[in-house]
Amino acid sequence: MRRRPITLLVLTALLACLPPALAQGEAGGEQRPEAALVYDLYQAGRQLGETGMTVTRTADGTTVASYVDVGGVFDATGALTTRADGSARDYLVSGWVQGVPFSIEVTFTEAGADLALLQGGGQQALSLPSAEPLYVFDNNLLDGYQVAADQVMAAGEGRTFAVLVPQAAALGSMTFEAPERATLDHLGATVDATLLRATFEVGFQSLAVSVYLDAAGDILVLEQEPGAIRFERRAPAIAEADAAAAPAEATTDAPARSAVEAALAEAAACLVEREVSIASTGETLHGRLTLPRAAAEGGAPAPVLLLLPGSGAPDMDGNAPPVLLNSGYKQLAYALACHGYGVLRANKLGLPPSTGDGNAVTLGTYASNAADWLRFLAEQPGVDPDRLGLMGHSEGGLIALYAVAERIADPAAVVLLATGGRPMDVIIREQVLASGERAGLTEEGLRALDHDVDVFFEALESLEGTRLALEGELADNQIAPLFAHAAGLLRSEVEQDPVALAGQVRVPALVVQGLKDIQVLQVDGRNLAEALPRATLLELPELGHNLNEVPGEPLSGAVPTPDTVISPTLVQALATWLNGWLRVAH
Repeated sequence: MRRRPITLLVLTALLACLPPALAQGEAGGEQRPEAALVYDLYQAGRQLGETGMTVTRTADGTTVASYVDVGGVFDATGALTTRADGSARDYLVSGWVQGVPFSIEVTFTEAGADLALLQGGGQQALSLPSAEPLYVFDNNLLDGYQVAADQVMAAGEGRTFAVLVPQAAALGSMTFEAPERATLDHLGATVDATLLRATFEVGFQSLAVSVYLDAAGDILVLEQEPGAIRFERRAPAIAEADAAAAPAEATTDAPARSAVEAALAEAAACLVEREVSIASTGETLHGRLTLPRAAAEGGAPAPVLLLLPGSGAPDMDGNAPPVLLNSGYKQLAYALACHGYGVLRANKLGLPPSTGDGNAVTLGTYASNAADWLRFLAEQPGVDPDRLGLMGHSEGGLIALYAVAERIADPAAVVLLATGGRPMDVIIREQVLASGERAGLTEEGLRALDHDVDVFFEALESLEGTRLALEGELADNQIAPLFAHAAGLLRSEVEQDPVALAGQVRVPALVVQGLKDIQVLQVDGRNLAEALPRATLLELPELGHNLNEVPGEPLSGAVPTPDTVISPTLVQALATWLNGWLRVAH
């Protein structure tokens, strides 16, 4: 019988939502440890950075000192100590995320795990109860994988571990199959290895992992799907050399990265970019304004769009490390500048350097932030105050609809990119069950998942405040932990019917729906287009949710690689529509 995954708490983008540092300080991380084993980290063939570890095994347990460096985005060190059976005694990870220092210290007890989280000046304490011994797994480091591999090799058979993912504050499970012999390509040669296949589960989400071990039992290569992530151990001669030289050369020469860099460099000649900030809802929000060069240098003022980002913690460039790294929003802003349109993109409240508690927000908070940004734009040189538009991506589209329908904001036009056209609870249920099916859940498992969705939304209806307590029926609910930390935002969204909001939007609106989008479906775009009084519906057959083209199966391009350029068809279509509507004064 399939064991039900343990899921007690998931804090999406936890580090980004903690309060930022109020003053500059020292990083939370320790000096990078010397690593006996060094690995290059790739996504879809493009090198992102490196990680390394030194493993010390004794009869009493294992200690692992490790580090990871994803250049300019994420830099951290980890220290893991385990018991003889591999379960964790204590764990510390610390460093920087996009320039903001953080640390997570975990103490393991018979009752579960106690976490102390620090980001700059913000602190948070969490307790995650578990009746089973916990093992540490972090997708950015290999320490937990190595400890688990040791246990599987010692047993000679498959094992299932209850696991903690510290940087997501999540509990889940990792199931390994029995070891098998295999060969693989490593550093240009075919080598013999031991293969451990594993499935990593957190709630309804599933990750397939392949771990290849050398003759000594150390990790040689680790691969993860989805996302085409690969950790590949360096040859000793390279690992002992200057660590900075090899990664920098590989990254610079990687053709995958040059595609996005080339697109941005070419568009940069069209524009001038400014760092901007405003005060809004008691906090300070930071962003970047790109203007066509002629408008920025004293020519006729340009029409400008405020880009409202999707859910989670994408930054103003559209990156959400380590998953999204292709700067999709930045690409879009730069491309539109070459067509004569400015774009303001910003970090949402609580995402550094913007201040505030990103978990204590509602739809109304984000709508007020959007209105304040539009007022700011109306006063900027080079911006035409009569030709301002709202452009929302995914959740950002719902914010745009709400802001206009409730008369919080008054743009001249609205663009909805991959925006849901059904109530949020309907879409979430659909996404959860679809993910469960892809993860291979049985009919019984899907019914249990559907029941958990019902229980969660019933609890959400009676919520007071912005956070949901994981107790009673929610203590072992597979869905509630995914939204508990920001339940107030979700409740405010569930209360709105996008179609009803759309019916109150009187300005010209463009609805863009990708037919390769696995999150927002064709019916959503059509619902919105039918409800909007002045709508244009654009359905792009190859477009995925993250604004990239997906030539194959929809799932294959659900997560764009760092080298993925946004759809040129989308950019041209946006410019064509905007030429007909936003260039006409409001």
